[in-house]
Amino acid sequence: MFSGTVLKLIRFFSTPILRGLKLKVSVSIHRDGDWYVAIDPVTGVASQGKSVDEVLKNFQEAFELWFENAEDWEKERALKGETVATMVIKIKV
Repeated sequence: MFSGTVLKLIRFFSTPILRGLKLKVSVSIHRDGDWYVAIDPVTGVASQGKSVDEVLKNFQEAFELWFENAEDWEKERALKGETVATMVIKIKV
């Protein structure tokens, strides 16, 4: 379903944001009904959209707004934070 999306993510998050900074941001994208939801597990920044392209565009805007208003310690965490693994697991409840 997301064939080619990995390349879009690499291109999308390699673009300069905010005064020339380039950040690598780990983003998890999942479907919720008719919506795609993107979330960065390090910062908690999230967005939604009706397509993968739209959710990535909305995430870019949300992340920029978050970064502009974040405290210094939050920015440092965002710059150093790196997701090691994202997994889908089954949990019995």
